[in-house]
Amino acid sequence: MRAPAVVVTLFVVSVLAIAPLSRAEPFDPRDYQPLVKHLTRVLVLGMTHLYGTPKEWDPDVLKPLLDRLAAFGPDAIMIEALPGESIDALWRYRRVYPEVATDYAVRYMDMAALASTGVQMDAPQAEAEARKTLATWPEQPTAANRRHLAALFAASGDPTSALVQWWQLAPGERMAADGISAPLQKQLNALAGNRNEGQLIGARLAARLGLPRVYPIDDHSADDVEIAHSADMETYFAQPWVQEVLNDPRFLPMKNAARNLNTPEQVLETYRMLNAGHARRDAEVIDRYLRRMLPRDESDLTGRTQIATLETRNLRQVANIREVASQYPGRKLLVIIGASHKPWLHAYLSMMTDIVLVDASEILR
Repeated sequence: MRAPAVVVTLFVVSVLAIAPLSRAEPFDPRDYQPLVKHLTRVLVLGMTHLYGTPKEWDPDVLKPLLDRLAAFGPDAIMIEALPGESIDALWRYRRVYPEVATDYAVRYMDMAALASTGVQMDAPQAEAEARKTLATWPEQPTAANRRHLAALFAASGDPTSALVQWWQLAPGERMAADGISAPLQKQLNALAGNRNEGQLIGARLAARLGLPRVYPIDDHSADDVEIAHSADMETYFAQPWVQEVLNDPRFLPMKNAARNLNTPEQVLETYRMLNAGHARRDAEVIDRYLRRMLPRDESDLTGRTQIATLETRNLRQVANIREVASQYPGRKLLVIIGASHKPWLHAYLSMMTDIVLVDASEILR
């Protein structure tokens, strides 16, 4: 009788956990990278959120950025958005996450509810069916295939992946059919105009490269801690010394980045600035922020609480990235994320057994 896979996995993990104890050196996952012939290459692209662009902004200026990312040729693209499972959990636990559920879950669930009537499935059923469909996805999908998968993605709470399929249809094929209702058709067309980097960069690039989807990898499950301490945090962040740190002039280029995307040349210049490796300026700003938020004086631990929630969110983002990477060993992956997350993601991802980080400044030349 064969042992269940989970038992075998637990045994292997136990052996791996015990083995390093017999060695003098501390355990470091990176020590095992030489055993891997082809490491998984991960490009973390630090972004500015595009909703901050001026009213007259033209998304076409992103073309040189998209051209360079297309030349990198990622096999999978991840975006800063919540997975359907997280959206469902936030909504079901909305008494724990009242504002978070309202801010992040409602807009996704509205489309999911609309799409579910067309495919006759709830979100978990649609997610399972989307995975089943992708497992046998043809090399040359028909328009009906794409419409049906778009409907499944929308019903599962992943509207950006729905848009990836929608944009790979000829304009005349973006019709109400194969699970796409007329109201859902209207919402997908409206979603295409959103000023969101997940759609304008992630989904556009995925459609251009012929990828079937994007992967949402964000997490807000630690926001309940901030909610519980909201009054303390409001008082804490209003203090003059905290405002002085947050208004450090070295933060200004990042804060104003969305206003400096008005020409193709500005786009490249801005994204090069946001992804300038381990720039001394960024390191100094982060160092100052952490040193002030983590005081030796323990009369007020609010700063430590805020940093803990930040680290938790970044760790869970990395866990989601790692899960996606498990499906693409030895391939190229792109993570599109707010620039403030990038230093943390780089620090955590660099500790993995088979991942090597790609220098974004080389890609953006």
